[in-house]
Amino acid sequence: MSTSPSDRAAERTTSWPVRDETITFHNVVLERGDRLDRVDVRYRLEGTLNAARDNVVLVVHALTGTTHASEWWKGVIGADAAIDPTKHAVLCANLLGGCDGTTGPSNEHPDALPPFSTRDQAALLARLLDALGVGAPLLVCGGSLGGMVTLEFAASFPTRVRSAVVLAAPAAQTAQGIAWNAIMRRAIALGGVREGLALARMVGMLSYRTPEGLERRFGRSRSEHDTYQVHDWLAVHGEKLVARFDATSYGALIDAMDEHDVGRDRGGLAAALSAVGDRLIGVGIPGDLLYPAESVREWATAANATYVELPSIHGHDAFLLEVDRVSAVIAKAVAESEARAVSPTPVVTAVSPRVRPLRVALAGCGHVGGSLLELFVERARQLGEAQPIYVARVLVRDADRVRPALAQAIARGIAAPDACITDPARLLSDDIDVLVEVIGGTTTARTLVETALQRGIRVVTANKALLGERGAALAALARITDTRLDFEGAVCGAIPIVRCVRSGAAGVGITKVSGILNGTSNYVLEKVAEGASLADAVATAQQLGYAEADPTRDLSGQDAEDKLRMLAWMCFGVDPATLEVTRRGIDAETAAWATRVALEGDRVKLIASCAREGDELVARILPTRVTSDDPWAEVAGPFNRIVVESESAGSLVFQGPGAGGRATAGAVLADIVAR
Repeated sequence: MSTSPSDRAAERTTSWPVRDETITFHNVVLERGDRLDRVDVRYRLEGTLNAARDNVVLVVHALTGTTHASEWWKGVIGADAAIDPTKHAVLCANLLGGCDGTTGPSNEHPDALPPFSTRDQAALLARLLDALGVGAPLLVCGGSLGGMVTLEFAASFPTRVRSAVVLAAPAAQTAQGIAWNAIMRRAIALGGVREGLALARMVGMLSYRTPEGLERRFGRSRSEHDTYQVHDWLAVHGEKLVARFDATSYGALIDAMDEHDVGRDRGGLAAALSAVGDRLIGVGIPGDLLYPAESVREWATAANATYVELPSIHGHDAFLLEVDRVSAVIAKAVAESEARAVSPTPVVTAVSPRVRPLRVALAGCGHVGGSLLELFVERARQLGEAQPIYVARVLVRDADRVRPALAQAIARGIAAPDACITDPARLLSDDIDVLVEVIGGTTTARTLVETALQRGIRVVTANKALLGERGAALAALARITDTRLDFEGAVCGAIPIVRCVRSGAAGVGITKVSGILNGTSNYVLEKVAEGASLADAVATAQQLGYAEADPTRDLSGQDAEDKLRMLAWMCFGVDPATLEVTRRGIDAETAAWATRVALEGDRVKLIASCAREGDELVARILPTRVTSDDPWAEVAGPFNRIVVESESAGSLVFQGPGAGGRATAGAVLADIVAR
């Protein structure tokens, strides 16, 4: 994230400080999953942030609005007005997709931004608040498109809403709104970026006003040019917009409006807004041709929000023109917000309050942790209120590093806005149900896992090194405290081998377990067999996310050894730390041998095994030559294969993805939801 000052000084015609800046965010994840390397956001801050940074009023502009909020909302914003920049810090940012300094498509660069939503626009505003050090603004407010984004902000970040006013905006785009936008979109397509945009603006102006208002103002009066005044009024508005706005940006913004639906993937409208309804005010305008008052009353009723009716001859534009009555609504909201104390603790809001979410403390946000957060988001979209999960805290090493998956989870409302911490001592508290440990290593991870078990907090871990070293002791501690310790993700990614062995489904009287236990080494050996050098094979694996930046544990066989120790522990009851393992990994000599073997039609696989031989338990991890028709040779890419041989079930074969963050994260998620 970086900031840069305005290229020109802000106008200083006001009695309060004005600051125009552009801030840059990196790795922005959109609702559809698109990742943007860079997004610029242009904003204006009028007034001064107080020391507590709790005097911010976030004003969200409408379709063609600018960041100059005190200019287009005169009377509502001003000295001694409802929003007063002499005591409030008035923040207005150009919305994502706009053309007033924020990243968006343009006539010259129509593909500069993929399709976005009002939810994406709200999420970006939240990131701006983060950058300014603002937790919960004093007020969030906006009309029309600005009202849509305000609603999305409230649904996505309810703990950051002290009060919000939504004027002339529905919770989901209406058929009438889609129809108006279709006409405007068609006008631009037929008339081009100038005449088409002017015509679209003229059409839009008709939807913003009422027949009665136009009749009273213009009637059949003519101008000095002997044209109808209403005609000239429309023409001037079209010309003015063409002079300052971009037609492609206009089209993208109305596309986002058409997709607007606060209840989407949140279990419906009531569930989306129920946690914030007591702090929402919806303002409906009878006679509004664009968004009838009923479309506002509908969501206000569903959310148990306050509904205010604003009759006006002006129609939709009343939120801009009825200054006194709008000011009264805003002033009341500000007063109520000032009377409320900012909640010091997160409030779970991504789910219906009728269902208590499973509160998770996540240790680690790397490959696996990030993938797990992505799966949480996907799961929430699919299941809505069912079996909700809420990430209360996420332990990381570098708080300044950009984490798109965490940002997406926060935007979705399934992770706390202040979840990211660096102090391990703050991770666990009495409100945590599950510790998910994917940080790796055997120092901090051991302390966290032992602390959680001692306090009766369930543990889910994917840490094979820790379990290989301390598995038996941790399991004993879990039994003493009657707490669950689950670790499906620690062995072979997506293969449910741990659950099968622990439950007895893999058979009774196990005599041998063998497998390709490391997807990285299997992928590397496959690439070497195809003619790649060892270095190139490893580099490709790293690019695909199959190997860590330092692949030593994978190539040396240490990772496979950790997993073999765990399998021996589960299958034979041996303390994993005491198992003696003969091991050889993949080095230059092994790679050269694998290349020669491939030319002869066979394959080399790194196969681990542990078997009873008489009274002894023999464990080996060795590069092994197999024929081309052997089932081991058919294990491709980052896949794993495990064979369990038992007296009761014979040979059972398990095969599936073993490398990659999502494969492991999927196994971790399975442990989490298996309550």
